[in-house]
Amino acid sequence: MRMSTRSWLRGLNSNIHAQGTGFALMLLALTRVPVAIKTTAEIYCMEKLGLKYNSAVVAIIQCNGGK
Repeated sequence: MRMSTRSWLRGLNSNIHAQGTGFALMLLALTRVPVAIKTTAEIYCMEKLGLKYNSAVVAIIQCNGGK
């Protein structure tokens, strides 16, 4: 038997104003910040070196610490 989406959503009782919701969202956001910083730095590095060497492959190798 296949459960329809409507009946599944009716059975879901969640309270967005619960005490732990704010803490959970803050923790989730804080764990994503280092990843965002690293990704931004990698994109910046690849953009600058890609223009310098005129090659995306060389830029990726250089930004990953290659020679």
